[in-house]
Amino acid sequence: MLWLCLTAFFGYQIKFLKPDFEFEKFFPTDDPDIAFYESHKEHFGYDNDFLLLIIENEAIFETDFLNQIHQLSEQIKVLDGINSIVSPIDLTQLISTPTGLISVPVLHPGDQYKLAEDSARIYKHPFYAGLFGSTGGSLLIQISHDHFLHPEEGTQLVTSLDQALQKHDFKNYRIVGKLTAQDEFVRLIQEDFVLFIVLALMISFCILIIIFRSFRLALLPYMVSLTSLVWLLGLMAATGNKITILGSLIPPIILFVSTSDTIHLMNAYRKRTGASRTERMQNAIKKVFIATVLTSVTTAIGFFSLLTITTEPVQLLGIFAGIGVIVAFVVTFLFGPLLIMRGDIPEHMGISYKQLTCLLLRNQRTVLIGSGLLIVISLGGVLLLKTDAYLLEDLPKSSEVKDDFHFTEDEYFGFKPWEIAYWPTDTNANILDKNVMAEVNKLQHYLEKDYPLGRSWSAVGLLKYSNQMVNGGNAQHFTFPDANYEKVLRSARPLINADSSIQNTTDLKTNYGRIIGFIPELGSHETIKRNHALIDFIDANINLEVIKYRLTGTTYLIDKSHELLSKNLLKGLLIAVVLVSLVLGIYFKSFKIMLISLIPNIIPLLITAGFMGFAGISLKLTTSIIFAVSFGIAVDDSIHFVSIYNNQKSKSSIYRLIKTFNTAGSAIIMTTMIILAGFSTFLFSSFGASFYLGLFLCLALTSALVIDLTLLPILLINSNKKTKP
Repeated sequence: MLWLCLTAFFGYQIKFLKPDFEFEKFFPTDDPDIAFYESHKEHFGYDNDFLLLIIENEAIFETDFLNQIHQLSEQIKVLDGINSIVSPIDLTQLISTPTGLISVPVLHPGDQYKLAEDSARIYKHPFYAGLFGSTGGSLLIQISHDHFLHPEEGTQLVTSLDQALQKHDFKNYRIVGKLTAQDEFVRLIQEDFVLFIVLALMISFCILIIIFRSFRLALLPYMVSLTSLVWLLGLMAATGNKITILGSLIPPIILFVSTSDTIHLMNAYRKRTGASRTERMQNAIKKVFIATVLTSVTTAIGFFSLLTITTEPVQLLGIFAGIGVIVAFVVTFLFGPLLIMRGDIPEHMGISYKQLTCLLLRNQRTVLIGSGLLIVISLGGVLLLKTDAYLLEDLPKSSEVKDDFHFTEDEYFGFKPWEIAYWPTDTNANILDKNVMAEVNKLQHYLEKDYPLGRSWSAVGLLKYSNQMVNGGNAQHFTFPDANYEKVLRSARPLINADSSIQNTTDLKTNYGRIIGFIPELGSHETIKRNHALIDFIDANINLEVIKYRLTGTTYLIDKSHELLSKNLLKGLLIAVVLVSLVLGIYFKSFKIMLISLIPNIIPLLITAGFMGFAGISLKLTTSIIFAVSFGIAVDDSIHFVSIYNNQKSKSSIYRLIKTFNTAGSAIIMTTMIILAGFSTFLFSSFGASFYLGLFLCLALTSALVIDLTLLPILLINSNKKTKP
């Protein structure tokens, strides 16, 4: 009754479980740069609350097309959630004359003859040219929107834009930005979540039927696993958590890990003798309970070690996967015995463990040499491994969203927002003082030419525009005003208060400014490298007694997460290994046996990392969990094997090994087959992160099984001291 009530309660909660994806959640947690960014946002808001609307046409500077752009711009301005737009059709050029300022349109949509002159002038101007495609087949409207706390609000804005665009006869259009990318990721998360659950449920049951050759017997571990999964997902929903990009991996992980607990219990029950089923179950529980406690604890430690990777999606996976392992253990030993005792479980594994033992003993040197060579080769691959990530790398090649972003990169230089904050070193100085702006000008020049930064803007851009304005509007005067700075500054000040785009780069009240722009998708490794080069340039060429600076923004923070990844990953693994070592050392009461238990589980990690290195596959946030997960799961089989070997009473190490193979060997093979089948479902995903996780976890766990059945027995049989817990 308790089982049914709890399952019904958690099952009801699942209806409230929703997908979630926000780029901000990949920021490093508890980092000084996060605190700075929070302060930075108080001045300028979020740097990625924008959409780039790209509209293609065979002839851009054509009257009918530009008139439609004008109508579209007016429709967009009144949409809910829109803050401002920068449209080529609205651009004007201010010119200072003896009678005052005059405003001249940059484009003349009603005059086809003037449009030819307009196009020539636009492509010569560094600011205007950024709103038109490099190949001349498109133009760009940049939209600033509210920061939406709920994904549905952002989706509604994109839908409204799409409806407005469909009212016009455009050849093709693209909507590019965080909102469209998040929608695509959420869609893939939903698809993967459903796919993984359906495939995991089907595959696990089919394999259980194959193993036990009985529909009824297959139901026993299946029901326990399904209960564990329902409880965990219900707990996630009840605590207000959502399914993230990595959270979709939780169902197959829990489903198959919990199945292994039940199989070990069923296998022990099958091999026990007793006057009654109750006595047999008591003996079975006594045999495997402590070992299963250990495996559950060590697996949970593996998942909890993901907390050292300082990004929220990875940490949530670690927390709930670790909790799920504990839930699976509780469900297995609370309700599993009630199900298992309803029928006998016959022996079906037909492996001759005696022959396997003899074969191993005759080939000990071969196994040891082979293992050594494998370690050396893997270490060579590890040296080639690097941390790198691309924002949209995990999206399928057929994704229209991915194609739109790549088009933006090709035609408009980049789509990733980039910014650097600056302020006067002297608190009594004004941010628009010439010496301050001169240093900012040097910095921005480097960024545009050497970083490089596209479509950049800052207070320096305003001064250049004002210099052009007071010199007849000629584009050749779009330069920093060295000679007549004060005159240009007087002309620029009214524009600072009038131009919202300038207010977004300069906060005069707090003497605080920023340079903003866009960069192409270079990958985190290359971007970090360029950031270091930028810092070297600043240290060598910028007078830090005049201005201070700090890199910030969403792109910088996400890349920093990847920069910290290797250190945090190693830290997490070391913590997991140390904690597991302590648990094993306490249980086995032998340092030697502890090492013997760990060695077979370190080698699969080296093999996996080595393969990634040789294959040129980089570490990133979404694949960083491979090592902690595979270590936590793989160590289970080693613990069961060593525990049963140590508990054998025979003095003959060979006989003990045969009995261990006979008792633990079949359970290890069965559980690994089921877990491999579970992770193989990831290979059906079109989502890159899920696919590679499935591939590398299967590689790691297959390697662990082979080593547990070859190297581990040889290490045990050659240990001089028999150690009992």
